[in-house]
Amino acid sequence: MRDWHALSQGDPQPSEGALVSRDLLRSIRDGITVVEPQKIAVSIDPSGGGRDTAGVIGGFLGAGNRVWITRDKTKAMSSAEWSRTACLLAHETNAGVIYVEWNFGRDMCTLAIGTAWQALQDEGRIPKGKLMPMIDAVSAKQGKLLRAEPIAQQMVEDRVRLRGAFVDLENEWATWQSTDSDNPGRIDASCVLLYGRIPEVQLRRHRARPAADRAAARPVRAQRPAARGRSAGVWTEDREVSTGPVLLDEVWTLCQADRTSAKSRAALSS
Repeated sequence: MRDWHALSQGDPQPSEGALVSRDLLRSIRDGITVVEPQKIAVSIDPSGGGRDTAGVIGGFLGAGNRVWITRDKTKAMSSAEWSRTACLLAHETNAGVIYVEWNFGRDMCTLAIGTAWQALQDEGRIPKGKLMPMIDAVSAKQGKLLRAEPIAQQMVEDRVRLRGAFVDLENEWATWQSTDSDNPGRIDASCVLLYGRIPEVQLRRHRARPAADRAAARPVRAQRPAARGRSAGVWTEDREVSTGPVLLDEVWTLCQADRTSAKSRAALSS
């Protein structure tokens, strides 16, 4: 039963090695709890062409800093189609922001959404006086697996809920693997939504390394040290000196000796 959807599409796929389990996805379905939407948004994973899948997901941030996914309008669409679909979804849900991916087609998305919003207003499908939602670009790490894994962890930690059963969305999360050639539009759009609504997830993935690691990995220009016993990498005037755990006073002495030698050579040559 758990793989019925994949089998019915003639595309059986294993659940082993997927981002999340079907049991987890079933456990985060919640169409009963009363929640007051705080920040409503629409997210887009644009398609590369008319035959490619474009992800369009709607959701909001609720109490407890939890994101609720409420709509899935994902399907194979051209840019003219997904931009209109996203605008209509934003209008229906009264979204205050439309998230697009910074890494791929940011300017194209902004132009397409603005054009679609104006056209829908001209057609009377969106009221003339209604302002278009803000378009915000979310910077997601390149590599679909790398960007999806932190969101899967948010599901495990119960920071994501599904406002009902989303068969196609759940199937994609439960079966997609990094070796698949298909574009996981629903996963990508979900990630864009979560990174936009829970920005600390993005910050956690780009957390700075400890100072000792940075010093060991990247040389810095020497300055007169006030303390002893730190790891350092030092640039002299004409070469790099890579050092392990050393006394910084010794490094300073090395730099001074190197400068003195350079001045002596210059004096002799003149």
